Amino acid sequence: MEHEEIKALLPLAALDRLDQAEQRMLEEHLGGCDECTAELREFRETAASLAFGLDPSATEERVWHRIEARLNPVRLAPSRLGDRQAREGSFARGTTLWRPAALVMTGVAAAASIYAVVMNSQLNRAVQEKSEVLASLTDEIGRLHTQLSSAQGQVATFQRVLDERLRLEKVLTQPDLRLTKLAPLKAAPPDASAIVAVSAANHAAMIQARGLPAPPAGKTYELWWITKESGPVAAGLFGAQEGASVVVQVSPPPAGEHVVATAVTLEPTGGVSKPTGAIYLKGT
Repeated sequence: MEHEEIKALLPLAALDRLDQAEQRMLEEHLGGCDECTAELREFRETAASLAFGLDPSATEERVWHRIEARLNPVRLAPSRLGDRQAREGSFARGTTLWRPAALVMTGVAAAASIYAVVMNSQLNRAVQEKSEVLASLTDEIGRLHTQLSSAQGQVATFQRVLDERLRLEKVLTQPDLRLTKLAPLKAAPPDASAIVAVSAANHAAMIQARGLPAPPAGKTYELWWITKESGPVAAGLFGAQEGASVVVQVSPPPAGEHVVATAVTLEPTGGVSKPTGAIYLKGT
């Protein structure tokens, strides 16, 4: 057989589907042809990769049967013309025509199948990678959203504090300013204190408190004007944070009444009309 004829047998040789005469001629040829030896090795590696790629759990025998079944229409084409003796006789010349074409088609089919398997594997890998990237981006967006919400809360807090400071400054610059310092009583920490500023001309009042502990759940601090005429009059509610000062605008004393003292008590959330809780701060 010529070199090209032997080369056309290589795909079937990779599947161990040559008869004895073909196998013997192939082995003799391979002894002196590095090109065909390398190509046969590649065909066998390709066939094995294709087979096991299609069914990783298949046994070797089942794998080769599956490959042969896929190639069966091409391989069995000569059977229509009779048995091997008929092919070796009157059909011998025709063999040189259909066998190379059939083997080329076999190689093309194997290559196409391998390409499909490789592309499918690459596609699955790409989808997995994109899914991982998407999950990572989703987590990052969630984290950034949390940070944004926290930053917006901080900005709102800073804005509120700034507004309170500006209102306090406005009150403190009035010519009719009155200041009252509140000292701690038994219920408050010894370093707690507050200053109450009142401007009758602007009908405004502010309290700046520091050193008070954060009120427990369901409780809040309430400021009181204690007047000669009405006794305790609710002035406003405020909270507190450990180690921080708080500035809050409150209602000014009732017009026409004489304030004799100012106090801060701990009351239920929402405040009460008359003091019920312990007195934390008091000033005259």
